[in-house]
Amino acid sequence: MGHTFAICPQCQGLNKLNSDDALKKTPLCGKCGKEISLHGLVSEVNTQNFERILKKSDLPVVVDFWASWCGPCKSYGPEYEKASKENTNAVFLKINTEAEQMLSAKYNIRGIPCTLLFKNGIEVKRQPGAMSAQDVRNFLNSP
Repeated sequence: MGHTFAICPQCQGLNKLNSDDALKKTPLCGKCGKEISLHGLVSEVNTQNFERILKKSDLPVVVDFWASWCGPCKSYGPEYEKASKENTNAVFLKINTEAEQMLSAKYNIRGIPCTLLFKNGIEVKRQPGAMSAQDVRNFLNSP
């Protein structure tokens, strides 16, 4: 049984959520009780919340850097969401490159979508371009 992390949009509380429970029903914030919106097991985060989750996670963290105007990003979104549901051994995050330009620059994101994998808070690999859910699984589990 896996878990994921999500930030409450109301109180900004960091929540560790049981993956199975989060897939069955809308999770509630443990601090304020408000609903937490997920896409599968994917959380959209800003820079501050990304760094909070990266520090707290005991699981690998997979991050999709994307933008709303990007056609390949739009086609990748559902596959990324599907991958999150099938791989509860990782935390899946999305970062909007338009809203988080400084973070995108920090990680040298030059093309989108771009998927990064972090272990113990350190980037261990990246894959530019859209992938299938199976490709994401292979990306996550390959050395």
